[in-house]
Amino acid sequence: MPRQLTIVEPTKRPYWQIVQIGAGANGSHFFRGLTQLIRTHANAFRSEKVPFSVELTIVDADLVEHKNLSNQLFDQEDISQFKVEALADRYGDVYDLSIRRVIEFVKDIDMMRRLFTVPEVDENTQIVPILVGMVDNNRSRQLFDAFFHSDDVKDLIWIDAGVEGVEVLDVTNRELTDEEKDFIATSGFGGQVVCGVKKNGRVILDPVTRVYPNVLEDEETAFPGESCGALIINNPQRLVTNRMAAELATVFFNNLLHSRSIWVHYINFSAMYGGAGVTFIPDNIHEN
Repeated sequence: MPRQLTIVEPTKRPYWQIVQIGAGANGSHFFRGLTQLIRTHANAFRSEKVPFSVELTIVDADLVEHKNLSNQLFDQEDISQFKVEALADRYGDVYDLSIRRVIEFVKDIDMMRRLFTVPEVDENTQIVPILVGMVDNNRSRQLFDAFFHSDDVKDLIWIDAGVEGVEVLDVTNRELTDEEKDFIATSGFGGQVVCGVKKNGRVILDPVTRVYPNVLEDEETAFPGESCGALIINNPQRLVTNRMAAELATVFFNNLLHSRSIWVHYINFSAMYGGAGVTFIPDNIHEN
């Protein structure tokens, strides 16, 4: 049986402090699933008369544009609204949740710290801070990595979902060959969801930036809202890729809310083949 990494102490009640950064292609689909999951578990715990505490924050400064309707979870009525407002209003109402909205792009560690302000809880409650990275750029991941490894961050779960880009060929003065068209059409289907864990000031599971160190080496990336000369292509196949990334990210939350544990370090998937490869938690991991 795979190794189980226990997150919440058996004698404690969890206070889930969830901060999702990014409300676009992966993020909008994920947020809908997360809010439904929270309500489902809240109802179950309510029937057992067990306190269930969640603080949910969604962060992004993007506005909904018409082009977003093709692969993000918005509709015509959302156009020109902030994405976080549209999502929080809709799913907060549907699932009866109080959702904090932060309409900013996150660009420094000080803001990261403000997003994770420590709430006041009693001695029987364990705060479980969770960063959900639903961004489409490595510059943000580099910032998350710096925050994750900060000396003042003692406990943090960082769940990051990423998808591969659609290939763009630099072809001028001629038409694409059939082979080149096939190459582009079969790109953009892959992705990964990685769960990093820091506990008592020690990294237990490496985050996405250490599982895939090329993320830290990317010098051409930029924060949202900053021009970097990169073109993000959303071909039709990306819709299913985004939804699959979002669904697999909810797997981690289902385990956290259900068993207060993590079973998987990371998942690589292909939306073309409808399959995923799971990397379980190593047996030699020491939790304390």
